[in-house]
Amino acid sequence: MRISLMAFLLFTVQLVSAQARTFTLQDAENAKPIPFATVVTGPGSGTITNEEGIFTIDLSSVSGDLKISCLGYRSLAVAPSDMPPGQNILQLQPAAINLNEVRVGGAIPSADAIVRQVRERLDENHPSSGPGYTIFYRESDHMKFDDLVLELEKASDLNREELREADARLRQLGADIVKANVREYLDFGGVWKAVSDTSSILQVDQAIELVDHSRDFSMDNIQKRAQAIILDHLDTTQTYKMKTGLFKIEDSISPGQEFAEGSEREDSIGTGYLKEKVSRLMAMGGWKDGTRLRSFLDPDAYEYRFLDATYFDGYYVYAIGFEPGKRKSKYSGVLYVEANSFAVLKADYRYARGKGGDKVNLKLLLGIKYEENLSRGTVIFKRNEDNTFFPYYIEIDSGNYVYLHRELKFIENSPARKKVRFDFLLEGRARERESMLVQPVAAGSGASLTAAEEIEKIPLLRPGRFERSVWQDATIIEPLEDMKNFRVEER
Repeated sequence: MRISLMAFLLFTVQLVSAQARTFTLQDAENAKPIPFATVVTGPGSGTITNEEGIFTIDLSSVSGDLKISCLGYRSLAVAPSDMPPGQNILQLQPAAINLNEVRVGGAIPSADAIVRQVRERLDENHPSSGPGYTIFYRESDHMKFDDLVLELEKASDLNREELREADARLRQLGADIVKANVREYLDFGGVWKAVSDTSSILQVDQAIELVDHSRDFSMDNIQKRAQAIILDHLDTTQTYKMKTGLFKIEDSISPGQEFAEGSEREDSIGTGYLKEKVSRLMAMGGWKDGTRLRSFLDPDAYEYRFLDATYFDGYYVYAIGFEPGKRKSKYSGVLYVEANSFAVLKADYRYARGKGGDKVNLKLLLGIKYEENLSRGTVIFKRNEDNTFFPYYIEIDSGNYVYLHRELKFIENSPARKKVRFDFLLEGRARERESMLVQPVAAGSGASLTAAEEIEKIPLLRPGRFERSVWQDATIIEPLEDMKNFRVEER
């Protein structure tokens, strides 16, 4: 009997993923999902629960017991053979801590004293250099438009009816964009290694982008679609002067050249672009001078208070809250510090009340307003075999508000001086979330990574939906429901 190649490949993928199981981790007392719990499947391998408390593993790859740990809970160790096929819910028991249990020298240190110990032991606990790391990176982008108005106000060559039809096309584009709930996702995995403070090497195994091109309303795509409509009313054989707001661009532009460039998406992606993302996240998960985490340990910039004592994987942990102590400090959050080593096991932070990022408000003068209104992060550290710690999971969430109101006028460089005038108003909120799972490479596999092995560009896969099978046995972060529900709409 003949079996087609495609059928054979599908059969092989099913065999590979047959042992993959998806679990939900819950609090045993209230059944609430437990996010960011460490899931260990073997020496130097494992994953983490996502924000919904969900993770997926290949049970056949588990070496010994499956071990799950999370701050504030008693760790769980369970053999894969003890997990019934129909049971996909695991629970952790909260760990009640008596403060007397964690007293050192008869009293719990003050918050300031704990942070001082963290600073003094920082190089010992969190060395800045390390081996190569296997990484899995995910980025999700979401743009929500509160308002988008594209209006054709004047076109010398159009009669009243033609002007009305062209204006209706632009307005419909604006309405479609406002209604769309557009999300884009980028996943990639590979091996990363720092060469110096300013350079690194990345070897990418695979990169996957989820985007519906028919509903791609990124800023670049909005510009391209609007330009396509504008181009219908400009003579591509002519050049134009353009005026926007209070400014006039005297240099001539040629719409036939300007609008035609960069219209196609490439089927590959630059390694340098991806490397920049990994290096930036690794820096944000580190403690070098000048980094965000290091700034939280500055007693001249932040104030500290003891919040609680908790428990993690057999160790007592102090929860230390921090708040801005100076006007220039922007963040508040919690540092979870191991009581014995004074290593930081987890850092949570976000903009403090009344704080924010860059702001530009020239709404009345130039029709521009921009505000960075969301910045939060979570970094979870994991113990190495030598009792040092590395950033195991890094998540950064950022967002901004943007308002732009502009009049665009094109004046033909000809004796006729024909004119086309557009009105453009945009108001919306952009949000970007980056997360990365990090594991030290096995001896000999990543430490030997060299620049010569780095490929300039790699293929970029664009499936119509999230498919776990394409990752086969790679360790990835379980996607949230919005990503699982992503589908490319057929047109």
